[in-house]
Amino acid sequence: MPSIGPLVAYPLTPRGEDGRLLTGSFERLVDAAITAGASAVGVLGSTGGFAYMPRSARKRITRSAVEVAAGRVPVIVGVGALSTAEVVANLAEAHAAGASGALLQPMAYQPLQPDEIYGLYRDAAASSDIPLWVYNNPGTTGHRFGVDELARLARLSGVAGFKDRGANGPDVKDRIEKITAELPQRTANRLDWGFSGDGLGAQILLAGASAWHSSIAGVLPDICVAITRAATSGQAAEARTLQLQLTPLAIIVRQYGGIRVAHAIAEILGLAPGALPKPLLPLPVDARMLVQITVEAIKVPKPPAPKRERTQATRPTSEDETRATAAEESAAAGRHSG
Repeated sequence: MPSIGPLVAYPLTPRGEDGRLLTGSFERLVDAAITAGASAVGVLGSTGGFAYMPRSARKRITRSAVEVAAGRVPVIVGVGALSTAEVVANLAEAHAAGASGALLQPMAYQPLQPDEIYGLYRDAAASSDIPLWVYNNPGTTGHRFGVDELARLARLSGVAGFKDRGANGPDVKDRIEKITAELPQRTANRLDWGFSGDGLGAQILLAGASAWHSSIAGVLPDICVAITRAATSGQAAEARTLQLQLTPLAIIVRQYGGIRVAHAIAEILGLAPGALPKPLLPLPVDARMLVQITVEAIKVPKPPAPKRERTQATRPTSEDETRATAAEESAAAGRHSG
């Protein structure tokens, strides 16, 4: 499938204190991201709280997201689980619900060896026709993919792309180049080169990645779309300037995790996010205050108004000119006769 970039937004999954899905709130978040201009939506990712979901809830979330998207953008669904059997079952359900692709990270209670990780992706890719994105999220999985590992996984026919991690723009560029160098050109050309990092959207896209994956875009889509449009339209300085507005949020995400920060933003904006899944707790008061100050200070530039084409007056035909001349002569005769 084509690239899901340039901006993949990851909305929260709002739930009540009892764990009940708040479907209306979820659907509004998905629709808001799409309406703002996100090019794809990712559900049941880390910010979506997939690890705290029973399978019955995952089914409803996937189905709901696909229905709201209604073909406007691709919907990518997280399918991570501890066992290969669970991953395969999640893939089958995502495919049946109409998802466009799946996002898979190597979850583990017992640390996985490289061949075990490869086997997970090989078996997952072989089990389904749904395109698979390799998710590099060392903060939650404890495993950091090296470029050699990603190049090996990229050769699997079911792997469509990456949701990788880079420390900065040069690191993003370096990882893309090193992985590309290990692959046949045809394989490299079919891959979707995505990276996550809420404080690095401009740098990610300016470094040549095809997609920026963002949890903040799930609750603040307008500013993320503005950054993306600037970065992909040659306005590098503007993109970097806009990106600076998200720096405090990115710092708090690194410390407390995207799900807590996105939940706090949704509360501040009145988006009815419900409760965090226990045992997770909301942000500390000082961190939440910084989030609120940052959110309230964000300024989103208005998109440029479409250029109005100057209309040229239509040259009258000879028949028009004849009628106009006759009318003028008649009027003149009337004036003289008075």
